[in-house]
Amino acid sequence: MSKILKSASILFIATIISKIVGFLRDLVIGYVYGIGVISDSYLMALNIITVAFISLLCVAIQSTYMPIYTSIEEKSGKEKALKFTSNVINIIFIISLIVSILGWIFTEPLVKLFATGFEGERLKLTIQLTRIILFSVGLVCITYVLKAYLEIHDYFLITGIMPLPYNISIIISVLLSRVLGVEILAYGTVFAFFIQMIFLIPFCCKKGFRYKLNIDLFDKNIKKMALAIGPVLIGASAYQINSLVDKNLSSFLVTGSLSALNYAYKLNMFVTGLFVASITAVIYPVFSKLSSRNDLRKLKITFCKSINSVILIIMPISIGAFILSKPIVKVLFERGAFDESATIITAQVLSCYAIGMVAAGMRDVAVRVFYSLEDTKIPMKNSILCVISNILLSLILIRTMKVSGLALGSSISAIIAICFLLFNLRKKIGKFNAMSILMTLFKTFLASCVMAITVLKIFAKISLISEFLGLIVSVSMGAIVYSIIVLILKVDSTDYIIDIIKSKIAK
Repeated sequence: MSKILKSASILFIATIISKIVGFLRDLVIGYVYGIGVISDSYLMALNIITVAFISLLCVAIQSTYMPIYTSIEEKSGKEKALKFTSNVINIIFIISLIVSILGWIFTEPLVKLFATGFEGERLKLTIQLTRIILFSVGLVCITYVLKAYLEIHDYFLITGIMPLPYNISIIISVLLSRVLGVEILAYGTVFAFFIQMIFLIPFCCKKGFRYKLNIDLFDKNIKKMALAIGPVLIGASAYQINSLVDKNLSSFLVTGSLSALNYAYKLNMFVTGLFVASITAVIYPVFSKLSSRNDLRKLKITFCKSINSVILIIMPISIGAFILSKPIVKVLFERGAFDESATIITAQVLSCYAIGMVAAGMRDVAVRVFYSLEDTKIPMKNSILCVISNILLSLILIRTMKVSGLALGSSISAIIAICFLLFNLRKKIGKFNAMSILMTLFKTFLASCVMAITVLKIFAKISLISEFLGLIVSVSMGAIVYSIIVLILKVDSTDYIIDIIKSKIAK
């Protein structure tokens, strides 16, 4: 357990650093371009590449490469595992290159599929930027193979700060684009992905990686990986379709809706990426080991502790983001071309995303349990359910709530998803301590409500002097109040989080 705490702490700290620089990147984009044609076009181009290609391949790589590599290394030795890694990199690069060329040829219909409401200058610019960014697909896929290799060898610090060179390169590109033209944004993005890949190579070599130019499509392990990728790709595709649906529908709304949705989504994902990802990245190998030993008792205990830890951390953040959405967005983004009207729209969207934060975090943990049990079908079915519910909810809610309805639809679909996963997990591994999860939800919600009252009262007074100061003081006091109440209520997994904090301080 101490090793898990140490790894989670390292990844948590590294992720904080990366997220801060990531926010700085978004601040620079917001300052330079606000929410208009250029920001809509660039973000849509990046979204197309991410949703249609990068995210699908990366999820598939991380979910299938790691267990196969570990198995090869244990049974056949390091040399064969490294040969398999080189084979994976070479095959993925060739496939990515073919995909990029096809994407370049069919860019216009691809953009129209993703951004049905884009016309005129927005459509033309999006096509132009998409064609440039397309050629980063192969670079990103190789990067994620290297990332998985490092995580297998417990190199979480480096994988945690991996986004740093990418974000710094994007910031430089945005600033240069003011002088050299908007195309520099796209070229800078490709360069940023390249720098991110180069950043990992020395650390992989330090951990024993040696690249070999070998391609064997008929290798039994490649076949095994290809078979496992199918359901994972379908599941990942379903989640990406959710993003596609939201952004596509937002393209029919007033100019700037897509950008507002994107900024709010980034804030929402900041929470998931910072806290939930730190837990799931470290706990996934533990789930896999317990599953391989068929130790269901410990698997259930570890699962409940992980879920309760996510609830304990995310619940107050969710409530806080809901009640302080406007000052949060204002302090972070309102400057330059990002004006008060942009703040209001983005804050409304953030409030709706906040409703589903806890459910989304719980879902990410539950999915890892199924993967560790070598069950990719249930997560796939869950993803399809999410898509159907999200599409229906988005079409209904967008009529009255506009862009905020898209965020609320995503939140409700996340709640539906975790209910489905928990129900099926109980069928698969038997009864687990569901009452512990329900009690944690109730107690943390109660503590968060008391925290919210405290935060609002403090913010109302101090914000008269400075909204930034009001936000800092009220959030700090709210965190103290929340911590005291959860200790009084004896919320499950509180001791688990305290151990993590102690581990961080000790280091």
